[in-house]
Amino acid sequence: MLIPANKNRTECYYCQDIQKEEKDYPLRKGKYSFEGLVNRCIWHSKFQCSECKKYFHFGYLYWCPTSNKIICGKCNKPTFYPVKFWNKTYAYAFNCKNCGEIHYDLLYSEFTGNHPWQVNKQILFKEKSPLVPIINVHFPWEPIWKPSDKRKGEEISLEEALRTENIIHSITKEIGIVSFHSEVTPDEQVAISETKTRWEKTSHNWMDVQLANQEDKGDASREFIIDPALWKQLGDIKDLKILDAGCGNGYLSRQMTKKGAKVVGVDISKHFIGFCKKRDKEEALGCQFHTGSLTDMPFLDSETFDLVVSNIVMVDVQDYKSAFREIYRVLKPKGRFVWSNLHPNFGNFNQIFYRLPFDTPRNEERMFLMIDRYFDSGAMLTSWGNVKPIWQFHRTLQDYTQALNNTGFLIREIIEPKPSFEDIKKNPRMLAFDTDRIPFFIIYDCIKTKD
Repeated sequence: MLIPANKNRTECYYCQDIQKEEKDYPLRKGKYSFEGLVNRCIWHSKFQCSECKKYFHFGYLYWCPTSNKIICGKCNKPTFYPVKFWNKTYAYAFNCKNCGEIHYDLLYSEFTGNHPWQVNKQILFKEKSPLVPIINVHFPWEPIWKPSDKRKGEEISLEEALRTENIIHSITKEIGIVSFHSEVTPDEQVAISETKTRWEKTSHNWMDVQLANQEDKGDASREFIIDPALWKQLGDIKDLKILDAGCGNGYLSRQMTKKGAKVVGVDISKHFIGFCKKRDKEEALGCQFHTGSLTDMPFLDSETFDLVVSNIVMVDVQDYKSAFREIYRVLKPKGRFVWSNLHPNFGNFNQIFYRLPFDTPRNEERMFLMIDRYFDSGAMLTSWGNVKPIWQFHRTLQDYTQALNNTGFLIREIIEPKPSFEDIKKNPRMLAFDTDRIPFFIIYDCIKTKD
């Protein structure tokens, strides 16, 4: 639906964008909008295709000077032309069916000075004008801007053109809850020793939050979303020997022990393990705890455990493939590996809810969930709340699936947990219109298939 331009925001969105790069570029008045958020001038309008007579965004049309026609990308499919100009990294290139030449979309044509209104503004007033804007106003081309010299953009590689700025990170810096202190870094460039050191530094802050929970439960995400689904998946664990891989403060180890399991906990943080041993001694539960990395557990014998449970841990493990192999080693034949993690699609570094206004307490007022750069596997230095910066790792579903398969695991089931209606009712600000709609976490139920 065509909407009149907002009187409070009359300057064209595209003109403002171009002026950031081209200082003498004029700011034209926005005459219309489609979504009520972005106002556009007639230069950056929709125009009618000379062939199909439908209207298209100016960036998906080209002008052929020979035939004096404006053709859309539906009638003549373009190719991707990697080129830097203004703040863009590509243009659409059309192999013209009328003259056989290569023409470019109207935005790049404007940059090079080959836009039809730059070449001859009187074209607009021809009886059969090839450039028909979606709305009719007086003097739609003015003011005219044209580069002083002939020019073209800088040709670049396709790979470089596709790596545009990650808008999610820039928005997160302004309004996000999680802070990023690095770019995406390849896993191998992050040392396990640094991961351990950073966790040790923040373990005290983490414990301050956990100790405030007198009922010895995990954080809210674990309590209301992950753990109910995890317990359902685990079933009866009485008399099973279980490894809590990445046990943290040990709350899950203690709960499993109280359900009749024989539990061993392993964590990379000495502070966490010290707390676990202290609590276990106080309650006389009989758990065992070891300080160590999941990637190398020589203190555990092979084929020892009936079940390995790991609860939101792999996101913090640098060498997850080695961790999978060690977990596989300590499991008995046909043993299970049940582990939860941030959902690779919806819980990764490159997603954020965009709300307008952002501080609204009503989750249904969010505009959309923005997701970008899903395939950018690697590490990022992150922090939130009072947690000091730690390395966290994003992998795709394919990364995890292939690693599990190559190790010898069979994925029996995948669960995308969501909260109960009762928990939503008790915790509306956190859960309503949010975690009941999108899975931020995932649970993998795997079995050791090879002897």
